[in-house]
Amino acid sequence: MSNSQTMSLDQRIAALQQTNGELVASNNTLTQTVTGKMGAINATVASAEARMDQAIAHLAASHSDMRINYYDGAAHSKTSLEIEADPQQPHMSKWKLVPVTGIGYHQYPVVGALTKAHLKHGYSYEPGYSESPTQYASDWSLTVMQFVLTNYLASSEQINAELERLGTTPYTTGGWNDNAKMLTIPCLKIADLHPYKRLFVRFVNRTSTRAPGDKQPQNIVEFGGNATFAVDRVVNYPHITI
Repeated sequence: MSNSQTMSLDQRIAALQQTNGELVASNNTLTQTVTGKMGAINATVASAEARMDQAIAHLAASHSDMRINYYDGAAHSKTSLEIEADPQQPHMSKWKLVPVTGIGYHQYPVVGALTKAHLKHGYSYEPGYSESPTQYASDWSLTVMQFVLTNYLASSEQINAELERLGTTPYTTGGWNDNAKMLTIPCLKIADLHPYKRLFVRFVNRTSTRAPGDKQPQNIVEFGGNATFAVDRVVNYPHITI
């Protein structure tokens, strides 16, 4: 015979009351545990949202805070700038300060920060393509351009030395098209020079991919075509480190 059958009515009621009390206590404990966990989850979510909001605000600030060198969009070329070949690397020119008119071309950019050159024009072509009867018989070079933003009183030799010290090779630009272009450029600091920074350009010859055989780039002054460019602005983002 089971215990429930031998228990009196009062004993059964008391046992049920005890069991009910234990269930209520367990339910209360479970509720408290769930409430505590939910509170911890809510706190974690709130913290994550706050960090995300902060990251979004920082991203917006980093992209909206800009130091800009304004240019006039005037076209310049190998010919107009009267370039000189670098004696150590005759397929490259010496660095030339990009001419300016008007105002707004000086700036105090942050060295090591993301810097973008906005070109209205960056045109290169291959003279050897039009040679007849044999293409690329005498001119197998293509002139492209490189840019750096640095102290406006810097010499070509100082710029080369700083690039070498940093192990930096500027990107090249120039194409057989009429497109506007934007490229990342180095922002350099030359010690002991006035801190105003401006844009410098260097012309570089590379061998055309269409040229037959194993040919080396030719002298920058004599070959590669009269590459041209026009600058709209240079933008330095002081809060974006690269």
